[in-house]
Amino acid sequence: MTKVFTILSIHSCPGQKIGLGNSGGLNIYVKNLIEFLLKKEKKVFLISKKHKDCDFESNYEDFKLIHIDIGEENFFLKKISDETDVLISNYYTSGKFSQKYFTKENLLKINISHTLEYLKKEHYENYKIDNKRIEIERSVLEFFDFTLSFSKLETDILINKYLVPKAKIINSTPGFDQKYFYRDKIISKNKSENINNDEKLILFVGRNDYLKGLDLAIESLNIALRQNESIRLGIVGGDLGSEKQKDLVKDLSNKNISKKIYWFGSVPQNKLREYYKSSSLVIIPSRSETFGIVCLEALSSETPVIVSKTGRMQDFVNHMKNGIVLDRLSSIELSKNIIKFFENIDQFIITENDHKKLKKFEWQNVLEDLYKKISI
Repeated sequence: MTKVFTILSIHSCPGQKIGLGNSGGLNIYVKNLIEFLLKKEKKVFLISKKHKDCDFESNYEDFKLIHIDIGEENFFLKKISDETDVLISNYYTSGKFSQKYFTKENLLKINISHTLEYLKKEHYENYKIDNKRIEIERSVLEFFDFTLSFSKLETDILINKYLVPKAKIINSTPGFDQKYFYRDKIISKNKSENINNDEKLILFVGRNDYLKGLDLAIESLNIALRQNESIRLGIVGGDLGSEKQKDLVKDLSNKNISKKIYWFGSVPQNKLREYYKSSSLVIIPSRSETFGIVCLEALSSETPVIVSKTGRMQDFVNHMKNGIVLDRLSSIELSKNIIKFFENIDQFIITENDHKKLKKFEWQNVLEDLYKKISI
């Protein structure tokens, strides 16, 4: 009999545009998980919140996407719960939702936190913890049979802060798609039509979220321009078109650097490599990061990176060879290292060994390993 998987993603739907609102790495994970399970000939329900302009598509007959209004009673989910063999919940909001509708006995329940409140505090000392969320996370972690951990630090926090038994923790990781992010057969460097030949583009990929560090990226550009006027910042995502982004643009106009910034908006995965290849450098100044998918994508596309010491990014960056790991996270430190990168640009190379290390993080390898660990 075909196993039935229900995947909950209440926080955001994978059919939302990446880099806008709440849509980010979680959505990429969910999309790849669904595709993997469908190729395994499993039946999959995806339950997410209602939103406008959903672009999620699947040609599989055994897949059904259900958008719900989380403010309403959704008693029809009881039938889906009864049919489900494996529940995979993404983020604490989905975990809380699961506790109401997915209480069937003999249901294998797997939680993926994607980010934990205590993990943010561990990464960023000044982060103010939401104690109400901590209570919900603890309740969710107790409810589920297993919880995925994306790093040793996350595992330590699950055990020491949330008191999760080690036997309930499954070590896993997110990944990247090699059909979109890959090495060149010949050495090349694309150039975006928007960028002049004498401009040096650094790229930020992510949401306009304080913990993602877009403010640090912009301020570091402002400082770096004093030493190198040819540097430009490209922003993929950044909540383009939102009120928050419009306010930021007004502020940039006052600083006289708005013309030094290119807003690219949301870019689908199959187009994102073009932006990595058009850039000299990708900067990831995250104050908190559970893993760091952008780092994988950039290095796999053979673009060097500057990263903060969060998530797993340090594991992939060979300092001053394929990128730079920041000792401290600040706009001044970031700007210094951007200048250092351009002064030593010829020594930054993504090697054969780098690609071998990255290969095990391809989605197929990551999810196959997870599939074996949960023995289904």
